[in-house]
Amino acid sequence: MLYFRVMEDAATDYKLLYEQAIAAHKKSLELISEKDEQIQALNFELDKYKRYIFGKKNERLASIHTDANQIDLFELGTDQTQQEELSQQVADVVKEKTPAKKREKGTGRMILPENLRREIIIIEPTEDVTGCAIIGEVVTEVLDLIPAEFYVKRYIRYKYARANGEGIITASLPDRVIEKGIPSEAVIAQMVVDKYVFGLPLHRQIDKYRRLGVNVPASTASDWIMKGWQHLAPLWELLKLLVLNQKYLQADETPLKVLDRDHKNGIHQGYMWIYNAPCDKLTLFDYRKGRDQSGPKQMLEGYTGILQVDGYAVYEKLFGNHPDILLVYCMAHARRKFVDALKYDKERSTYVLERMQVLYALEQQMRDQQLNWEQKTKLRQEESVPVLLELKEWMTQQLPLVIPKSPLGQAIAYSLPRWEGLSAYALHGQIEIDNNLAENVIRPLAIGYA
Repeated sequence: MLYFRVMEDAATDYKLLYEQAIAAHKKSLELISEKDEQIQALNFELDKYKRYIFGKKNERLASIHTDANQIDLFELGTDQTQQEELSQQVADVVKEKTPAKKREKGTGRMILPENLRREIIIIEPTEDVTGCAIIGEVVTEVLDLIPAEFYVKRYIRYKYARANGEGIITASLPDRVIEKGIPSEAVIAQMVVDKYVFGLPLHRQIDKYRRLGVNVPASTASDWIMKGWQHLAPLWELLKLLVLNQKYLQADETPLKVLDRDHKNGIHQGYMWIYNAPCDKLTLFDYRKGRDQSGPKQMLEGYTGILQVDGYAVYEKLFGNHPDILLVYCMAHARRKFVDALKYDKERSTYVLERMQVLYALEQQMRDQQLNWEQKTKLRQEESVPVLLELKEWMTQQLPLVIPKSPLGQAIAYSLPRWEGLSAYALHGQIEIDNNLAENVIRPLAIGYA
């Protein structure tokens, strides 16, 4: 009896040890899986920063060329027949594209504009031409310029005493941008144009003026520009009225480092908010010190229409459930996330990117053919909507199958909840597929904002 009792206890201990070992092994696997996810996420971030610093940004899918036969599709949620149909769709779109216009060949020397003032310079031969007859002339035109120079306008107003001794008569000065100020309207206008059109920072303008013999303190130059802005403010208000009366707007924002005398570091990070009206090609710039919701909330108060944005949460919070605003998202932002995931999950990322390429190829085709918005709407309903529905169904199926923190998981998690807004461009031919027009307006801001 004692022998069997010992054996039973040993069996019980063995079973307990086995269960503990299984539990420990399971926990180890979970930890390994968690670490793998963290490593993958860190590698993704590292790779992204490497590409940002050293690499060339390219969102085009390398496997898609003008030859549609080179497209490789993967069986992920569609059968062979569907793949063949999609391949044919890509081929049709690419085949129907209007050939790009060939660049015109150069015509030799540049033709100088006729409206430029001509200074005539006669050059006679060095040898004696006495008794010779002029039988023609050789004309050579050279483009020249007069370097900028400062000069001083001295207004002299004579004071006249009335004959009857009842006061003095003096002419009035012309209206000035800065009353009793030093700079003329031309100086202020040139400073504003150099800074905001040609991207020449204020400190470089000051250096240029110093070489021309005029020392302008930085604070003074800044004050001159601000005074100029005060006179332009009514035009900005008019532009605001025109832009916000559009029924379709694109919004975006970009950070700007701004010199600030009151900041401890002498600089603060502000934000320029852009409201772009693609239909009339109007853009409104609105500077704010922060990126919070106060900017768009104040600017778009009372706006009704279509608003196209990126995935920044402020827009969704303010306008996601707005009864009078249709929120449309930027397809380019969604596509970039799948481009980022391409290195880590090539098959599934390529599946999405190839279908997005179909959508963009159709947009290019419509631009080449110069279709009106009614024709664009019809074509999008016929060709874009089926692809959009297919992508939504595929992402819905894949969402529970991907690692949430993986690049592909993040791309799907970003796109799927916004898919209605990402697809909304197909509802109307005047809506753009992405927000790139607004982003293109932002790019020049990086030059000359110091």
